[in-house]
This record gives sequence, C-alpha cells and structure tokens, in this order.
Amino acid sequence: MAVVTCALSVSLPSLAQIVTLDKSQTIDEKRSGWLPYFFATDSLGTAVGVGGGLGGVMQPQSSVFGTVFLTSNDSALLSGAINNLRLGNSRLFTDSFLLVDHFTDQRFYADLDYDLSNAKAGSNDSDEDDFISGVSDEITFQQTLRYSLPIGSNAEDPLSIYTLDQGLLQSAPTGGKEWNPMTSGRTTLATRFFYTYRDLSEYDGNEEQLEAKTNGLDFWLEYDNTDFPRNPSYGSRQQFKLTRDFGWFDSSNSWTNLELDMTKYVNLGTSGLFKHQALAFNFWTSNTPTWETSPNNAQQVTNRPPPGYGSQLGGFDRMRAYPNGRFRDKSAVYYAAEVRLTPQFQKMRDWPIIKYFEVDWFQVVPFVEAGRVSDEYNSNLLTKDLKLDAGIGLRVMAFRTVFRLDFAVSEEGAAFQAMISQPFSRPGN
Repeated sequence: MAVVTCALSVSLPSLAQIVTLDKSQTIDEKRSGWLPYFFATDSLGTAVGVGGGLGGVMQPQSSVFGTVFLTSNDSALLSGAINNLRLGNSRLFTDSFLLVDHFTDQRFYADLDYDLSNAKAGSNDSDEDDFISGVSDEITFQQTLRYSLPIGSNAEDPLSIYTLDQGLLQSAPTGGKEWNPMTSGRTTLATRFFYTYRDLSEYDGNEEQLEAKTNGLDFWLEYDNTDFPRNPSYGSRQQFKLTRDFGWFDSSNSWTNLELDMTKYVNLGTSGLFKHQALAFNFWTSNTPTWETSPNNAQQVTNRPPPGYGSQLGGFDRMRAYPNGRFRDKSAVYYAAEVRLTPQFQKMRDWPIIKYFEVDWFQVVPFVEAGRVSDEYNSNLLTKDLKLDAGIGLRVMAFRTVFRLDFAVSEEGAAFQAMISQPFSRPGN
C-alpha cells in the first residue's frame, strides 16, 4: 500500500539580483501578495497556513517574505526572509533567513543501536522503515552575501530586471544564446553563514533528548546562462558549492561537503495546445571527504553532516517520491528530466477570487528521476543500483513567483511535494 506524504518547503528562495515585473509595473512600485494554503500528511495531520511577501519596500529590488502554519497535531512553523538587500551602490547583495518549527512526529533516518546485521539507516540498501521519530524542535538561521561579477549580462549593472507579459518573458533574455561567461549570462560568487539546531525527544518510548547542532559557511560559484532564471526556456546553469562546518562554537562536529549541480534547458517552441514548452535536464552530485567510518563498525560514522545537509536524497528537491532525507551517506548522485508544458488556455486571472492572486499561467510537468547514495565515491555510484521514480507536477506562476506541487511514485510508495520555485534553479541549494 502506497504511503502518501507531503513536504512543504519553507526556505523562501531568492534568485540573486533578480527583479520580475509585470509589463504594467515599474521597479519603483511596491509589490505585494499573499497566499493561503492547506495540506495533510501522516506526520502532521491537517495543516493550515499563509504565506506572503512585499517587494520594493526597503530598496526597489529588495523583498520580504514570510510564512506560518499550524497543524491538527499541535505542530507549528514560522519562517521569514529578507532578500536582495544591496549594500550601497556596490555589487554586493545580502539575504537573511530564519526558521523556527516544532513538530510532534518528526522522522529521521538514523541508527541508534548500531545493529551490524542490518544496512545502515539511510544507506542505499536500507529498509524504508529504518527510522526514528519523535518530538522535534528546530531553529535555522542563514545570512548570505553575494557578489555579482562585472561580466556577461551584468557587466554594466549587477541587477537583472525582467519584464513579463502574462508570466512569459517580454524583455530581452540575459543568456542562453552562447556559453561564454564573459559575454552571456550571470556569474555570482557567494558565501553563506548557516546555523541549525535540532533536537529529538520522546522517540521509541525513550524520553532522552538527542541534539544536533551545526554552523559554518557555504561558498559557491554559479554561472546562470539561461534566458529567464525563474522559468527558463533555454540555456544552462552550473554551480559548484563547498560547505564547511569548522567545529567552532557549539557545533556537534566538523565536516566538509562538496557539490556540483548542472542543468540544461531546451526550448521546444509552441504548438496549438501549448504556448510554452521546454525540456529540463539536471545532474547533481555530492561528496563528504571528511566522512570517517569506524573500521570495527560500519555504522559508526564521525565528521559527517547532520540531517538536512550533505549527500542527501528524498524530499522536494531530489527524488520526490521519497520522504525528506530518506537516503543519506558519504556520496550521492542524482539525474532528472522533465517536460514543462504551459497550455494556451490561461483564464485564471479572470476567475473570481483567483484573480486576486495574479495567476499568469499554470504548467503540467511530467518528470523522471534517478539517484543513489554510497559510502564511497567511484564509478559504481554513477550507474549501479540507482533508485527510480516518476511523476507529474502542477506549476503555477502567481505574483511573478512559481509555486509547484509534484506527485511522484517509486517502489516504496508515493508522495506529494509542495515547494516554491522551479526545480534545479535555487542558488546555493
């Protein structure tokens, strides 16, 4: 029997130095919107929430976002973000993000008893029921500093301003016609301080509290050579990221992780049924070189990232048919392909109530995914024993922001994943 779950992302994304405007708007205008939502999961029960944002408040290109939800099993979440705040007239931009949550039935794929007769929890061959669950609290804070390199489409101005007509790009594209960072696309160098505290108590009848704390820095270099990063039709995107927890302050341990993320988009043009059609291909791989396994017990590992960091699959970004953090090990690889189809029929802006949310279009998106984790990085990781899933997504652009709901099926069941932004496009993730 398939288990149907749902993941709600709360990391409200910032596409660096990007401003999207309707053809009737100017950058000096203040922009705002809010969106109520609800969902239901086995672990949360029924949840009701609201998200909203303001644009152009502190600076023309800056924005403020926030969301909160409450559930029927006494879980709650609150998060907020300030994005695209420019430091003077420089090419430096900063983002701030804060998340606080309390979940009464949180799940972690982790081993406590180190049973050598079973595969390590979260490993590629692990059992889907090998997890612990209990009452969990989390605090996450992130502070990002980004520098827009004076090359490509941002050579003269670090801001990229896009004008849309019914959600489709009307102004000139910023990249995609050629692959050359000096003349096309946007290149960004960024660093991010992160801090996360998580605990788990009342698990498996045990009232002892487990804690995980991590803090450190992300460094990444991104080259976005697409026509319109929020909903690309063509072009490509490459990102290399290094994450380091130095073991300072109250960190549980030190660790280092490396990631490479590459995406290619192919424009399929228009047809009688669809006014926008595009193929998206993604490759992502990750490795934790500090990961150390005890020679006497393969389930005892040190210098590894906590849940939510490192080489992890499952959830709203990668392997969407699986629960968040279902697979976690030293190394990981992920492949994906999806077809984004935007129908010619777009009348939701005329519907009562719905028209308030300024819905420009919706997309139907079939997709397939493959990936795996491993305790070492070698050629077998790339091709052997890959996990597979497939699904279909519904994407909606409201207030010039893409919202998505994806449904995917795998050998372990099915899942719904709710998220903001298209897959493969969030800087630093």
